[in-house]
Amino acid sequence: MRILWLNWRDIKNPTSGGAEKVAIEVTSRFVRDGSTVTIFTSRFKGGKPQEVIRGVNINRRGNRLTCRFFALLYYLRFRRKIDLIIDEINTLPFLTPLFAKTRSVAFIHQLAKEYWFNLTLFPLNYIGYFLEPLYLRLYKNTPIITVSNSTKNDLTRLGLTNIKLVREGLDFKPQIPRTKKNIIVFVGRLNPVKKPEDALKAFKQILHSFPNYQMLIIGNGHKIYLKSLKKLAVKLRIHKKVTFCGYLDQKTKVNYLKKAKIILIPGIREGWGLVATEAQATGCVPISYDIPGLRDSIQNNVNGLLVKSNPDSLSKAAIALLTNDSLRSHLAKNSFMHAQKFSWENTYEDFREVLDDKPLKASR
Repeated sequence: MRILWLNWRDIKNPTSGGAEKVAIEVTSRFVRDGSTVTIFTSRFKGGKPQEVIRGVNINRRGNRLTCRFFALLYYLRFRRKIDLIIDEINTLPFLTPLFAKTRSVAFIHQLAKEYWFNLTLFPLNYIGYFLEPLYLRLYKNTPIITVSNSTKNDLTRLGLTNIKLVREGLDFKPQIPRTKKNIIVFVGRLNPVKKPEDALKAFKQILHSFPNYQMLIIGNGHKIYLKSLKKLAVKLRIHKKVTFCGYLDQKTKVNYLKKAKIILIPGIREGWGLVATEAQATGCVPISYDIPGLRDSIQNNVNGLLVKSNPDSLSKAAIALLTNDSLRSHLAKNSFMHAQKFSWENTYEDFREVLDDKPLKASR
């Protein structure tokens, strides 16, 4: 096939995350099996207008908003050379049902919902929040792929029915180290929707019971927000116990997960929560807020813990787990077994099964 994959970011974008990881892993396997794939996306500082990554053509135009207009122009120019469009919806869609006559599929990890009020200023936050259900309903005749029952249920409530699930993947083979160190980690983009400040506040309470523990904050963020987090660590008097690691390559990140006993995952919502699955694959027990996405990747008291969305609940669960090493080991072993289900090859095969399910309805 000749595939056009629309996404507002690509894997090299400094703000890329799990969604972009899924995109490059799936598209590179399509290329491996003989397809031609172009990811049309936005530009970023230092990024080339065009390049090839793992055999996938990357075409960057406009910013994270205007790339949608340039995608329309690109489609109109090359529509006769496109067999399939993957319209990946992150906050705002590319609105392919309004113009694309080519066979199309929508791919959505999660609805924005609360994100609008944490990442967008007034009045755009209210406009986005109320418009989201309306523009998503434009996809009622488009097959939709998602990664969790949480998102599937959200879409179903909007009246969308043609929804299929695919599994997330893993870069490495699950492995539980023989020993763990007194390390707690937070992994994710440093922004308000991930709530790293809640992880710091929880760690403050954990230190009262376990003063010899260290915390690693792994991930990038805006300089101003990062500075506020470091100030918070000083204010909480935990700065000597907290290391801000910044962005780490996958191998280094996984090595830290192998050393850590638990990972704290606060936040607002996720599509799935790939970091939870990565932690589970290393025997690092996830303790997460009970939010959409993470309640799919984590089964409470089976392969991790789900708690109420506040730092006190996060810290109490962590202290209880660190006090009971047999329980932590039990959850770690369950996590390891659960993680066996996930690989990028499985993700790709799930995509292929969905796309080969005839007939797939076109956008129009």
